[in-house]
Amino acid sequence: MRTMVRLGRGIGFEGSAGFVSALTATLVAMAVGGCGESRQGAWDTTPTASNGAVEQSSTSHHDELVAAGEAAWAQRDELAQVDTAIQQFQAAVEAEPGDHESWVKLSRALYFKSDCHLRFQDGADEQFLASFEQGTQAAEHALVALSADFGERMRAGTRIEEAVDTLDASAVPALYWRSSNLGKWASAKGFATLLSYKDEIRAIMQRCLDLDPTYNHYGPDRYFGVFYGRAPSFAGGDLEQSREHFETSMEHEPNYFATHVLMAQDYAIKAQDRALFDQQLQWVLSHDPESMPELAPENRCEQRKARELLENADEHFE
Repeated sequence: MRTMVRLGRGIGFEGSAGFVSALTATLVAMAVGGCGESRQGAWDTTPTASNGAVEQSSTSHHDELVAAGEAAWAQRDELAQVDTAIQQFQAAVEAEPGDHESWVKLSRALYFKSDCHLRFQDGADEQFLASFEQGTQAAEHALVALSADFGERMRAGTRIEEAVDTLDASAVPALYWRSSNLGKWASAKGFATLLSYKDEIRAIMQRCLDLDPTYNHYGPDRYFGVFYGRAPSFAGGDLEQSREHFETSMEHEPNYFATHVLMAQDYAIKAQDRALFDQQLQWVLSHDPESMPELAPENRCEQRKARELLENADEHFE
């Protein structure tokens, strides 16, 4: 059974407290029934020759492709530029499959395409899902390129939660964008699929938190704020832990707009704290997205999400 949920376009669960409570019994049944949708990892289809054991040969053509991708990425407010960046990064990793950094850039660009462009387009559900799935695959290719040992373990059937112990801090970007893409993909597929991947995603993000809690502007704490806030209690949800993680991320990087939007969406709604919900979203709308120039496109995207949440606020509070 596959359920495409418009509200599932966040990292995980989304909706009013009443809506989530009404679905709890259904979620339990779905989780127990095991009807979540599965996917194939990149290591299942990647030949051994493409892993990190292969000696890479840098070429001027490859470097030109990466530079072209980065130039387009700098203009990512426009969907056409995001598509160009994706095309260039894809060509770069085809030229040098062992270029793990470009695999990560590709994964992040695919995530941004869905999260900040396709999510706002009606009738783009198929593309929305495909971009997150491709982003997950790209990050998996990065991990295989980084570590021959990791690739071999995954091909041998080791659970990724166990195989990540072989990876060091250099793998955090790939692990982070894999979890981000996979979480959005699983959420959009439906609650049962999200529940079936929750332990895997949590274990990988914990590895990121342990190795580099500062990555992506204290992204691991932000992610756990979402996880503990959005998950129902039977699946590990914990509002106190959610708030603590959001506040930790916000304390270290207060000008990253996504943390405020997610705290409103995934903590305040669950806690039924309308004042906090309004406060966080109004903060986003009243601040200059250029306060972090390198992330101005992301911040403008978050302002758009904030407006949408405020417009529909009455749907989320009883």
